[in-house]
Amino acid sequence: MQITTESCVDSASETAPIASLASLREGLHNASMTGRSSRTCLWTLAALLLLPGIGSHQALAQQATRSTQSARLTVTVPHDDTVLSLDGRAIVGMGATRRIETPPIVASQPRSFTLTATWNPNTYTTMTRTKTVSVRAGEQVTVDLSREDAGDRVRVIYVPTPTDVVSEMVTLAGITAGDVVYEPGCGDARITIAALRAGAKRGICVDLDPDRAKESLANVQQAGLADRIDVRLGDALDVKDLSEVTVVLLYMGDHFNLLIRPVLWQQLKPGSRVVSHRFTMGDWSPDKTITVQSAEVSGDYELHLWTITDEVKRRSGR
Repeated sequence: MQITTESCVDSASETAPIASLASLREGLHNASMTGRSSRTCLWTLAALLLLPGIGSHQALAQQATRSTQSARLTVTVPHDDTVLSLDGRAIVGMGATRRIETPPIVASQPRSFTLTATWNPNTYTTMTRTKTVSVRAGEQVTVDLSREDAGDRVRVIYVPTPTDVVSEMVTLAGITAGDVVYEPGCGDARITIAALRAGAKRGICVDLDPDRAKESLANVQQAGLADRIDVRLGDALDVKDLSEVTVVLLYMGDHFNLLIRPVLWQQLKPGSRVVSHRFTMGDWSPDKTITVQSAEVSGDYELHLWTITDEVKRRSGR
């Protein structure tokens, strides 16, 4: 009997045309089982496997697998116990260097990831540093999150300044009737309220804790100063326009002071004063430092005064 390609295909597919690699293989098996196969038929069916489109779904699947690949990040963090996250997902690990494998990235399409480091340099401060990196599939990238950055954010635990120390801060600032007072991280607004009672024209106080901002507003209203003190909920480091401010009163910490220092240099006018309870401004030496004692809470309290001068403005490049 002569077996043609047609009869071979017929026997292989029987009731339906060959639609896939799987059905073609089934047809090959059926042909051999019914005795209608021959070496010609087998070779014919094998040749059909090579036709365009046959098994293409498997090739596409393999291609899709090959077209995505993770990137590998080596990240240096500020402290061994830093909490590191990638796009908001915490990455388990300890030590100053962390290695991360990203989710799969489509080949030839760069993808951006946001790395966030959170750590506590001391018992009352929480620091956050964020960096966005763009990487390609299979790429190995080194990221340094150990260096200070202007975009760093600071959260400081609220500790109220004793009221008699507050009075000394206001005196050191030399409050006058024309002063506009600014207090970052105002807590309960006691320092700003004291400054206005000492004669300042207006006050601005900002706190990122909703409870503290609510308490500040209540105290300002109780003091009858709601029309002269602007209480804001937010991050004081996001307040960039201090052009009307003439006095800044601080009790925030060294890390915060260093981050706000460039803003003070650039925004405050010559003659403006900055007073900080306890904490300094890095290599910007205070013009005056005094030590006071509190009748409310025993101990010595250091207060520092800086004055914005033309030299300071030149130092800031403004």
